[in-house]
Amino acid sequence: MATVLCYGDSLTWGAAPQGGRFNRNQRWPELLAKQLGEQHEVINFGLPGRTTIWNDPFREGRNGSLAIQSALEIFGPVDILIIMLGTNDLKHYFNIGAYEASKGIEQIIHKVHAPSPHKFAAPKIVIVAPPNILSPKGDLTDMYRGAVEKSQELHQHYQRVATINNCVFLNSSSILQPSELDGVHFDLAANKQLSQSLTPLIKELINC
Repeated sequence: MATVLCYGDSLTWGAAPQGGRFNRNQRWPELLAKQLGEQHEVINFGLPGRTTIWNDPFREGRNGSLAIQSALEIFGPVDILIIMLGTNDLKHYFNIGAYEASKGIEQIIHKVHAPSPHKFAAPKIVIVAPPNILSPKGDLTDMYRGAVEKSQELHQHYQRVATINNCVFLNSSSILQPSELDGVHFDLAANKQLSQSLTPLIKELINC
């Protein structure tokens, strides 16, 4: 049995572009669990607004680097860690780009590789570059001002970080895009597409 921890933001949590949260059986981590089989445990630890390393002045507790070691203890031992973060880093008030988001991912990787106080082995890491942001709608328009162009550079910086740190890499923008309803969040089809793309990667890591 393998424990797979999905560490992300609202795209992992299951935020629906029309508002609210998708049902449990519609979110990509839960779809992944179904495809892997009941002998494996897949944990959805997505949190809306979570960043890589940035403290959000408007929402407490969103700094992903500060919670990762606690998550590995709470759910440990974790065999495979899937990290998909960076979309929230591109909010205009952080004033950073794709390169800085990738360095935030790298800081999380370093924390994951730190010795465990419980002697847990470090999990295998899968880095998923978030999809390109489309034209944000509604309240997201100002929040993601300038983020469309920045998001298109995420995959190249993330791939470099994944390679340097011996992580598996998946570029989600090559297989899906956010819903046109809000330009940021997944629809049902995107959740399904991501789970299907991750399934063979995770199965291969389980069998390594």
